[in-house]
Amino acid sequence: MKDRAPTRDELLAQAFADGELEPAERRDFERRMSLEPALAKEVAALQALDLVARQCAPAEPMDHEWRKLEGETLHQLGHKGGFGFAILGALGLFLFASVNLWKSDAALEFKVLTTCLVGGLLAIFLTVLRGRLRTLPYDPYTKVKR
Repeated sequence: MKDRAPTRDELLAQAFADGELEPAERRDFERRMSLEPALAKEVAALQALDLVARQCAPAEPMDHEWRKLEGETLHQLGHKGGFGFAILGALGLFLFASVNLWKSDAALEFKVLTTCLVGGLLAIFLTVLRGRLRTLPYDPYTKVKR
């Protein structure tokens, strides 16, 4: 069997089962399901699949437990401190390695190339970190509740 793109009706059935249709679209689709048994069966199969998937998911802590945990000082210090120490350690390791590499008897080419490699990796890391921190306030998923 060849893979194929889903039909418009299959996409509508998925959107209906997920509760993503606008009220007018939902009414039209419900009317169609009452007239087209195959479409209603498709939706029923998708809803059953959703139930099976939910049963397979591991149990999650209650929302109030997550809020309680996020409010704890130890939890907050762990996140902020962990990132801070990781960044400090990476920068310190880079500086330590650079100083010791240049003090060693290694060939000049090796010193230059190694410094370029480590410096490039550090630049990529810092650029990605800066971009993430600058775009964090605009990330729509930071406000999503589980």
